[in-house]
Amino acid sequence: MTAEDGSRLDAHFSVEQNDIILASRGGAKGQRSQVNADYTRALLLLISRLARAAIPISGAWVDSKTVQSLPLSARSILSQNEGSLPPEQICSLLSSRMKDVRSDPDSTAKGGNSTKRIRIATGFGGSSEELATQLGGVAAEGDFRSMERLPADVLRRATPEFIWRAVQQYVQGNVPDDPFGPSTDYDLIADDGQRLRPKAVFGLALSMALGGEPIGPRHFTAGGLCFTLLQEAGYQIVPKGEAYESPDTESYIDREWREGGAKLKSHLKRERALGLAKAKKAQYRRTHGRLTCERCGLDPVAHYKAEEAEACIEVHHFVTHVSDMAEGHKTTLDDLQCLCANCHRLVHRILSVQKKKE
Repeated sequence: MTAEDGSRLDAHFSVEQNDIILASRGGAKGQRSQVNADYTRALLLLISRLARAAIPISGAWVDSKTVQSLPLSARSILSQNEGSLPPEQICSLLSSRMKDVRSDPDSTAKGGNSTKRIRIATGFGGSSEELATQLGGVAAEGDFRSMERLPADVLRRATPEFIWRAVQQYVQGNVPDDPFGPSTDYDLIADDGQRLRPKAVFGLALSMALGGEPIGPRHFTAGGLCFTLLQEAGYQIVPKGEAYESPDTESYIDREWREGGAKLKSHLKRERALGLAKAKKAQYRRTHGRLTCERCGLDPVAHYKAEEAEACIEVHHFVTHVSDMAEGHKTTLDDLQCLCANCHRLVHRILSVQKKKE
């Protein structure tokens, strides 16, 4: 970043769409290890240049990795109304408030850091490059990819629905090229046992969730929240070369269903296919707002007055029953139905009786 006289400051920022990310200051003062030593000066320059260019500020948040899992409301340090205050007053609010944003919101610790990584949202209507130029940005030497990392609340938009869709795209060979290199340490196990690159799958899922926005390796790191979301979507992440638990094992079928015939067990195994049920639930929740039974209309959360009651909703093949599926049949989410546990068991009991009569 450049000062008013054109000299370079020891301060780095990046622009993501309309957001400005100011990197934190680090290292001991006066030591060679110190980075972004001109943080405070740069912050005032950024806010002043926004004001001079009449670019509105719509909010600001602490964006350190340690707090990215917190909701935006817990790390907000400037409101939209406060964005029109004088630059010096805005900087004073930012510096004092960011001290109180911690990974543990209940902490009563005194003091705090006033030079954290922060994200400032603006109403700029041009490109990222134009905004960076207006703010006095210059291309930085070295690797500053970490400054382009997306916050946790954005990464969480890659729900099980989009992760399942991304897995299907890779399994079916519909992704001819992507910006992600080969995985080095871990594999994601797909429905048919294929080993896929976890970061590539997550990148495609996130791109889908963001309406096709290009997502590359610089936007997130492998492991951490990326792997957590993949596993929460129902997929195994295993070290390269290590064995994994096959979805055909009996542990994937509830004990109460094991007395069924071979076709019924096959049906259940397909319904418990890696990621399938979670993807359908995520799709239904996105479309309808909450999970309900499509057969009897039960809203378990309203009935039991507890969010945990969503566990009562299960997923069932209803367009094409498993026994009628041809070899290589590809299930889509629209082939599935969300049923409460009672209706699901009733439907399977009816199926079981019908098969015995055949």
